[in-house]
Amino acid sequence: MANRFFTTLRKDDGSWALISPDGSEFFSLGVNCVYFPDNLSIDNIQSYGGGSEWYQRFADRKLEQIKEYGFNTLAAWHEKYYWGDPTPKTVELSLSRLAAKVNTDWGVGFPDVFCESFAFSIHRVLCDHFYGQGAVLKDDPALIGYFTDNELHWWGQGGHWGMNEPAKGAVQTNLVLDYIALPATAAGKRKWVSFIEGRYGTVDRLNEAWNSEYWEFNDLLGVSMYTADTEQYEQDKLDFLRLIADTYYKTTSELLRQYDPNHLIMGCRLVGASTPEVVLEAMAPYVDVVSLNFYTRYFPGKWLTKVSEITGKPVMIGEFSMCAGRQAGYLNSTNGAQNATVRDQKRRAELYAKFVQEAAELPACVGAHWFALYDYGRDRHGLIGNYGLLQMNDEPWEEFVEAVTASNRGLNAAPAAAKPIG
Repeated sequence: MANRFFTTLRKDDGSWALISPDGSEFFSLGVNCVYFPDNLSIDNIQSYGGGSEWYQRFADRKLEQIKEYGFNTLAAWHEKYYWGDPTPKTVELSLSRLAAKVNTDWGVGFPDVFCESFAFSIHRVLCDHFYGQGAVLKDDPALIGYFTDNELHWWGQGGHWGMNEPAKGAVQTNLVLDYIALPATAAGKRKWVSFIEGRYGTVDRLNEAWNSEYWEFNDLLGVSMYTADTEQYEQDKLDFLRLIADTYYKTTSELLRQYDPNHLIMGCRLVGASTPEVVLEAMAPYVDVVSLNFYTRYFPGKWLTKVSEITGKPVMIGEFSMCAGRQAGYLNSTNGAQNATVRDQKRRAELYAKFVQEAAELPACVGAHWFALYDYGRDRHGLIGNYGLLQMNDEPWEEFVEAVTASNRGLNAAPAAAKPIG
């Protein structure tokens, strides 16, 4: 049945599908970062004809290219120039970007969801979006939905993000330790102490449960670690993590729905396989699709199936990539490229084909988005690596792109996959 906007459907056999506004099933094959990159030279720019219209010719050509390669979605961080275009698209909002942080992991940090700056940040971002250029998206049937943030580290500072199952040795409640380490004036620290006081009522009961010797609950405010070594203390941290997650997802979803009640909410692009299960349980009522980013040579079907089972929602790969290192001239690749480095372009092509085929076959999966359009050599985030369909000189990696095109077109021709754009 046709709907005005993209929706999700759980079919009779238990599998999931995105349903496009025309009522057809749609498997989202996307490309991240379809934009004018830092790496292009002046000569590259001039190759689009110069003058004031060069950018339009550039942007039109990039959209044409990803269609030629068999992709059907503009994934996160594409040019706003494409907003209003009938191409299916997703948008990452970074709702917590202005909020106070409880850590600075990866230079981004995790928001203090109990601080008033968190809700303020969401409103500020949504006002900028919906009363700026993003206003065109509110009623756009081609918009699949929104990612609320990107790669929040639910395992806390310094954790491991895993590949196809939780990283061995990862501590589920490290994020709570980051909250505990906050100063006494921080909203998150005060929330933790009030949570503990509400749970135990008296400090004597707390001391008995934690094997501690505190005089009053306020003693917990001024220190960053506790003399607590019991299973009950671990359970308290786990339950507080659930509260953090419920607060994050409830606040982001309710405020986003105030501004746009129509489009899908697709989570915060979880990183790898180490998100604690209590976080997955807490997000379930608030998201339509669970998004996850993976940098691994192999499709993480085991973990994605588990995530879908826990949440009762479909899953989407928000980012994946395989990168040739030395063969492509990248000896010091950074971030995800280090976890997905392969020998050469032929191997990239083989693994890409296997990855997207397994994604399309997984009953829970409704899309897979490649990172990225271009290689990275000196962008503002410091990324280095052979992430791209295109080289930094604006030329495609021919062997890789030919194989990607064949894989994508094969999926687009399948009965349960998307029809090609255009």
